[in-house]
Amino acid sequence: MTLIQAITRVMRANGLIRGDTDAPTTLSDLQHGATINLAVLAIQDELNELTSDNLLAYEHDQTGSIATVAGTRSYALPSNFIRFFGTPSLYESTSNNRYYEFPGGEQKLQLEYPDYKSAQATPQYWYFDLTTTKKLAFWPVPQEVLTYTFDYEKDVSVSAASDTMPFHNEQEAQAFCRMASRRFKFLFEGMDPALVLVDPERAAAKATLIQMTRGKNPVPRYAPVYR
Repeated sequence: MTLIQAITRVMRANGLIRGDTDAPTTLSDLQHGATINLAVLAIQDELNELTSDNLLAYEHDQTGSIATVAGTRSYALPSNFIRFFGTPSLYESTSNNRYYEFPGGEQKLQLEYPDYKSAQATPQYWYFDLTTTKKLAFWPVPQEVLTYTFDYEKDVSVSAASDTMPFHNEQEAQAFCRMASRRFKFLFEGMDPALVLVDPERAAAKATLIQMTRGKNPVPRYAPVYR
């Protein structure tokens, strides 16, 4: 399912279009310009919610890589980097070791190692370098070329009409549209968007989507059995 197809389904669910000839074909369709924009916002907001909850398998990217340069402390993370997958760590195959974030981050390094930005050796830890882009830095500063790999959660947002919705199959995409159509309704009718989080229909749609994405049957019971 593409973004424009998701928009069409959201609008149909809210009774705004019915016949096939009414379906929008571009994001700039004049007949439904305002409602298309609201549908895009509803879809993007719902995707952000799912990303925040770590529920989309599409987020997982296994291609993260950093090649160090002697004397260089800080390195850019991938442009679509959202956060590390699982426990934040870097893997270096030569030593077959994993490297973790320095406890306390850069602020702790400033206090404990005044020369942390210049002292070179084999890195023992990394930390987030808080700048205008997403970067991480090594401590000590690398003194040789090594390659560190990592898994991360990537940006799965949609913005162009032809962008593919980040779901494995049509059923998952349809369940998502059921969620998005409820947020759209709140936006379209000028209701308080905060209330969408307690909307029972949206909650049911989200539960359906979560069960579909699990890849296994749900737990048959949710309480201890007493004998």
